[in-house]
Amino acid sequence: MLALLSPMGLQAAEPQLNAEQAFHQLTTLVGTWEGKFEDSRTHSVTYRLTAGGTTLVETWTLAPGRESLTLYHLDGDALVADHYCPQGNTPRLQLEKGSSADKLSFIFRDGTNLQVKNKSHQHAFWMTLRGKDSFIRSETYVKNGSTPTEQQQNTPDKPITYHRMTQSTPKP
Repeated sequence: MLALLSPMGLQAAEPQLNAEQAFHQLTTLVGTWEGKFEDSRTHSVTYRLTAGGTTLVETWTLAPGRESLTLYHLDGDALVADHYCPQGNTPRLQLEKGSSADKLSFIFRDGTNLQVKNKSHQHAFWMTLRGKDSFIRSETYVKNGSTPTEQQQNTPDKPITYHRMTQSTPKP
């Protein structure tokens, strides 16, 4: 009873999403988006559904001939993001428990080709959805072969705001 009366108990908890709800939330991104790096270079990202609506395909166009791809899909009661990086590795990230409808956070689960020295891999990222026409994203990369302590010392990239360029109707 005292816990309910404490200041912490009075704060409204932000509702948490399960994996299926988070996947549905991500499908609202279907369409083409544009963001700017700190140096003012623009890049685009597109989202589309495939495989009968069970997989969300995210394609990053960073420069002519330089793309990366992330596939979002359910794996039992988990939402997984398989990231196919131009560095030749494929980290698999999973939605963190506690993610909300507004902020989805993904953390490293496992991956392939992470032994390649002098390369790095995506270790975490978060997205804050800001209505139907904007979202913010930040990614954290770590050097392949780094220790858990070194991984914790890495800081997230500066968040980038993306704006919708075109909207597509999500189709299964």
